Amino acid sequence: MFAIAMAYQGTANNSAIRRLLHFAVSDESDDVRRTAVLALGFVLCSEPEQTPRIVSLLSESYNAHVRYGAAMAVGISCAGSGSSEAISLLEPLTSDAVDFVRQGALIAMAMVMLQTTEAREVRVGSFRRQLEKIINDKHEETMSKMGAILAQGILDAGGRNVAIMLQSRTGHDRVTAVVGMAVFSQFWYWYPLIYFISLSFVPTAFIGLNEDLRMPKFDFTSEAKPFMFGYPPSVAPLTTASAVKLPTAVLSTSVRAKARGARKDLESRSGKSIVQEATATLPSNKQSIPDGPNSNAEILVDDESTATARDENAMDVEGVVDSKKSTSAEPLFEVLSNPARVVPAQEKYIKFNENSRYAPLKLKRAPSGFVMLRDLEPSEPVELVSTDSPASAAAGNTGPSPNAPASTVVVEDNEPPPPEPFEYMPTE
Repeated sequence: MFAIAMAYQGTANNSAIRRLLHFAVSDESDDVRRTAVLALGFVLCSEPEQTPRIVSLLSESYNAHVRYGAAMAVGISCAGSGSSEAISLLEPLTSDAVDFVRQGALIAMAMVMLQTTEAREVRVGSFRRQLEKIINDKHEETMSKMGAILAQGILDAGGRNVAIMLQSRTGHDRVTAVVGMAVFSQFWYWYPLIYFISLSFVPTAFIGLNEDLRMPKFDFTSEAKPFMFGYPPSVAPLTTASAVKLPTAVLSTSVRAKARGARKDLESRSGKSIVQEATATLPSNKQSIPDGPNSNAEILVDDESTATARDENAMDVEGVVDSKKSTSAEPLFEVLSNPARVVPAQEKYIKFNENSRYAPLKLKRAPSGFVMLRDLEPSEPVELVSTDSPASAAAGNTGPSPNAPASTVVVEDNEPPPPEPFEYMPTE
């Protein structure tokens, strides 16, 4: 099954798809059936919109291994696409009755939602909350909890600056990425193979270079709202609430009963006049409604406090409305500077300014990765992007001389010093 997957990777070949589907429904081995369905993800990675339709019936199979393979096939084929059809197919599998099916569905869902913001797909936020719930649940099964941990790592892979791509933007296979993903799928048998998924990652960056392979300073525009492709909000650390002893609640009926009992005791001992004096010294409870001419005054006080609280709530509501208005006033575009973070879905919104000094050599090429630039004003001095660290730039230090010996270089943050200069002698 893997031989067919690697041979027909990205071709969407009908003969290969028909053969894989035949083994997926007729083979006696669960391992073969699972791998046959998973291999469909490699064959269809060039046409990810077809994968959910082809494996939809297999995702409802009675065989748990086939359901796992269907989930992974969708994850491999639709990685980073944010496809609504793929997410809808994977959602019921994340709550499957079998633990390893839930594991595969969580991993596949993370692959599909990689570099997808909640502004583009509202289910991203609920999926992140689901992962946190599974990870923190002490009663969750180990395999599904492991899938949630891996899914959270995939969502935040590379500092949220990488994407999974099995093919280049020109349609050619990225052999290293394909092999890395194929080996990663073998973690079913050996967990250390999980790290091979990093071979399928590509940076989501735009790095413009001039003829000297240096980064010049220039700006370009992303004609989309910044929150559409921005970083997701950071996860807030869990705070342990300290136990605070609350005052004991006293019911108004208890206060009235105590007052009546005290009144009867005083009447029996000293008469009515003493009772009236003792009643005046008893503590009043705002929650109770006492008898007498002063009851109306206390009710008015309570009404005033209720009105004040209502006014404060109204102010809070107005604050929420104002915050929503400020969010709706988000700019419609964003000016980026070289180098910049550009995710795959953002590439179609990238535009180069007409009055910019630099323009890409290949206009049809996707504006991401390393982009060679053409200088339209070669006679003007070139201003390059500083590559110094923020600390050294703030201190006015441009760093050690490249010809300085390693022994004179100051080592900071427990970093090892660079090696001594040497001459490379190739072996014959």
